Formats: sequence, structure tokens, C-alpha cells
Amino acid sequence: WAARLVGGLGIRTDSGSITNSYWDAESSGIAYNDGGGAGHTTARLTNPTGYADIYAGWNRDLDGGGSDDPWNFGTGAQYPILTWRHDVLSQRRQRARQPTVTEYELPPEPAPEYVAPPIVYNLNIRFNVKGLTLDEGESATYQVRMSQSPVGHPARVAITSNNPDVTVSPTEVTFSSANYREWQTVKVSTLRDANDTDESATLAHRGPNLSYGSILVMVNDIWPGTTTETVNGHTLTLHHAADAPAGVTVTAPATLDADADVTVSAAPSGTPLSAPGYGFGAETAARMLASIRVNGAPSDGLSICLAVPAALVAEAGERPLTLLRYADGVWKPVAGAERREGAGNTGTTLLCADGVTEFGVFAAAYAMPDALGVAANLAATTSGAGTVVLTWTPAANATVHFVFAIKKADAEARNYDNLAAWGFTDRANAHTITDLESGAPYIFTVIGGRARPNGSDEWGAWTPLLTATPD
Repeated sequence: WAARLVGGLGIRTDSGSITNSYWDAESSGIAYNDGGGAGHTTARLTNPTGYADIYAGWNRDLDGGGSDDPWNFGTGAQYPILTWRHDVLSQRRQRARQPTVTEYELPPEPAPEYVAPPIVYNLNIRFNVKGLTLDEGESATYQVRMSQSPVGHPARVAITSNNPDVTVSPTEVTFSSANYREWQTVKVSTLRDANDTDESATLAHRGPNLSYGSILVMVNDIWPGTTTETVNGHTLTLHHAADAPAGVTVTAPATLDADADVTVSAAPSGTPLSAPGYGFGAETAARMLASIRVNGAPSDGLSICLAVPAALVAEAGERPLTLLRYADGVWKPVAGAERREGAGNTGTTLLCADGVTEFGVFAAAYAMPDALGVAANLAATTSGAGTVVLTWTPAANATVHFVFAIKKADAEARNYDNLAAWGFTDRANAHTITDLESGAPYIFTVIGGRARPNGSDEWGAWTPLLTATPD
């Protein structure tokens, strides 16, 4: 390629065209105008301090995420300069403005110290949301990335909250030239406090020479404190401790015959998270435990409802939800408990029981399936050349059976590459195996299994080995 001069700009003769590009016609003495390249006066080149006039088209989208504001226009006496370069020059000018010291005022020269190279980057922060709205005690996530690649060193972005009741994890994310376009996830958690005031928090994102970015988090206060209602001439007072699980309600029947005082709080330390035949959830988020204490329980009892976490509903799947009560060292099911979708709290699964007269720690759980049995009575009959029909008594509560068959000679030689059968059967109590070697003894066995609520498989035990020889 070859270079040629167009006005005050040098270009390659074999590529592209010049648009929105200018030079100083006064200082260069070149007033030539060739389409996209143009000479202007010094005043016109320095006076716009933003994307206006001849610079109206200079705010470009560099990464597909919107205009990236790459230029710094300085004052009315300065030419535009790329933002990154402006930061470097600013640092140099700042050093140049430091006071000088005459020779006789110089202190003793200190020992040389290692000075790390400067981290130079001025990047825009991008978020996948404009803000978050949470209830107290809830958590959520958002994502953050950069619009430009860091220069020289990775960019460490510190994340801070101005509200101690709103925390983030992690508190710092790092971007490099390799991952600056990749979204990184930040978890926001809110704490329950003892007031009844909605709050907010600003999550600030900062780094050395890094443009500022923030996320606004709005927190809805759901702590009900103490409420009182009058029913049938008597008073029901309900206290929610600050650590009380969200969504627990206690109501009185229309026949309330005495004043009642109810306190809802978290389950005391040491409450067991196990009950034979019931699931409390594999994760803390999937458990629901609430301590309910009552003074002056009415003869017709009280109605209680627990808001069941979505994680517990998902883990239970098709298994029925059950309300349990822990007292005197034993978990017992609460009679008459039922699942109510969205009752009194749209979109929330509630587990409710009416007429409750005994109180303690209550738990939302799901009923575990009955124990998985073992297949039995395995038998084999021949059905033509090289064919054997296996029959057995199905394993109790199994949803699938698995069949294994191998020639006895291969088993004795530990040659398991030639299995005659290895897989699921489509029948619960029988399976036909073909293409066996006539006159050769084979070993057979069967096992029953089912899927666990968490998605893994549960298996019983293999039947005793059975040897049979096909015709």
C-alpha cells in the first residue's frame, strides 16, 4: 500500500474513506477540504466540550452495548483526547505541578523502594438490571461486566453497600482482557430487622481510575411486629419476633372465648431436623421451622399457616406436604393440615391447620415414600433355542427393574465385555432374553429401584444369583 496526504490527514490509498475527521487549518496552514476530512479553525476544534457540532458523531458504540463515551473534551482551550490517554496525561500534569525543593532543602535520600507499575484503565461498568426490589430476608442476584478491556493489569472492582442490612457476595470481582465481556454474578442478601420501615441500599462499584457504577436495592419491610384484633369480644395479640420466619400467621375462630397471646419466633437451637418418614429439605432454604407459643389458647383452638419456601415445594415434587409439630422430643403430624395455594398471600404455597390446641415448633415437610423393597423369587424358563424368560416378584415401591445376565464361563474368566443382558426392563415382573448360546449355562439377577426427590437414583438389592441353561 502507499500513503498520500488528504488535506492535513495521511491515509492509505488502498483502504476506506475518511469521515468526521479534522485538522487545525490555522496551525497547519492547510485549508484543503476533501469530503470527510476537513480543516477547521482552532476555536471550532477546541470550543465544543461534548458530543456536539462537528463532534456530534464521535460517541461510538465500541462493544455492542451502547455508546461508550470514549472522548474527553477538556476545557474550551483544549483539543479532544481519548479518555485513556487523558488519564495518563492528567497524572503527568499532576506530578509536574508538585512544588520543587532547592538543593540545600533536600532531605537525605531514602533507600530505593519498589514501586509497582500503575494500573491504567478507565472503563464503563455494565449491569444486567437497573435495580432490585426484595423483601426482608430474601436474596437475589445481578450481573456485572465491563464494556472495554483493562489496559496493562486486571481491573479489580470493589463492591460496597451503604446499608449494613444489605450485603453482597463476593465483595470484589476481577476483570481481565480475557473475561471483561463475561457477566459475573453478585448475590445480594437482606437481613430482617426489628423495625417496620422500608429501606434501600446503594451498591457502589469502584476501582482505581475506574468509572463509578451503582445498583439501587429497595427493601420491603415484612416484619409485622405486634398486631391485635378483637374477635367475639375477646382480644388476640400476635407477636412476631425479629427472627420469626416470614409468612407465619395465626388467627382466631369466630367463637373466640378468651383473650389469647401468641408469639412466633425461630425454632430454638437443638431442634432436630429429622423425623422418620418425612423430608425437611436438603438445604436450609428448603426448610420451614417456626416456634409458636400461646398463652390462653381458646377451646376451639387457633388456625395457623406456614408459608412454604419455593425450594421446599420444588423438592417435594408430587409428594404431599405435611405439617409436623415437635414437642416432648417427638415429631408428630398435625391432623387436618392442608395445602392452600395463594390463600391470603397470592402466589405463595401455604400449609394450614385449623383448630390447633397444642403448640410448640411446627415444620413444613413432605411425606417420604415407603421403604424400597427387594425383588424376589427369580425364576428362568426356556422358550425356544437361545431364549430364556425371567420372572420375579417385584420389589415393593420400585418404579423400575434392572436385569443382568452373563455366560457363566465369561463370569468365571472375569470377561464382562460380553454381557448377555444389562439394562432396564419395560415390565415390572418379567423379561425375555434372546440370542443366548444354546447349551451354555448363564447367570441371571434382577434389582429394583426408583428416583429420589433430589433427582438421584435409589436401588434395593440384587436377587440371589440364578443359573439356567437355554435350549
